[in-house]
Amino acid sequence: MKPNYFSIAMYPTVSFNQEEILGRILDVFESNEKVAPTHWSNCETVRVEYNREEIIEKVISERRVSEVHLYRDKSVNYRGSFEVNLSHGSFLEFEFHKSIPQKLWPDFFELSDQIAEIVKPSYGVAHMFWPVSYPWNTERERLHKWMNMCSQPVPVRFLPNGPLGVGTRTYFSSHVLDMFDKELLLNSPAVVSELNWGGMCIDLLKNPLEADIDTLLDSWLHVMKYLEPAQVMAIPSFGDNGRGVFFSPNVAWKDHLKS
Repeated sequence: MKPNYFSIAMYPTVSFNQEEILGRILDVFESNEKVAPTHWSNCETVRVEYNREEIIEKVISERRVSEVHLYRDKSVNYRGSFEVNLSHGSFLEFEFHKSIPQKLWPDFFELSDQIAEIVKPSYGVAHMFWPVSYPWNTERERLHKWMNMCSQPVPVRFLPNGPLGVGTRTYFSSHVLDMFDKELLLNSPAVVSELNWGGMCIDLLKNPLEADIDTLLDSWLHVMKYLEPAQVMAIPSFGDNGRGVFFSPNVAWKDHLKS
């Protein structure tokens, strides 16, 4: 069994309407031929052949683009987008199809680190999504579904509720990092790194690419339990039909929303 898909989701603290920042994020994709984009667009409904100069012209010179979508339709297949202008809800997300060869899985996390170094996310998650039963039938399957939902911090869930949880690799900086006690994070039962751009990174395992879903889930539960006292992660609730996972804000996020 292999993951269904791989996802990178981040809340940038920089704006892409600056040519230097936009150029750097495009460089990250262009510099690795395994993930070089084949198409781009400024919306989900249309795509054209990838053209760096055209993107920069539309975004920087003409100021006519509010979001940039990038695609690749080769063996490493992905789609993703980022918003050009910085706001409290600015969001970047890339989803990689399960067809990505296993030998290239390390490239996924390397790409995530390179993106994080540029966008300096207040909160970001790079995660491998293993197949999960839907609806869930056992307690283990329910926890697996919860982990997957935590690793998909789309704006409609994150903005009102705060960080949903950790994923295979999680990034914190800015106001979200400030909600945690730094020593609490550094001493967590995970692999923790302080990053040169000022953020922190938490890996559930030292070698997540070599772990099966049970090992990953066990580590996730351990880390989530450890972080509970910080009262930052959103509080989950679960539907009776074995399908829905819902979230509400914890103490720290409620205070943030009031400020």
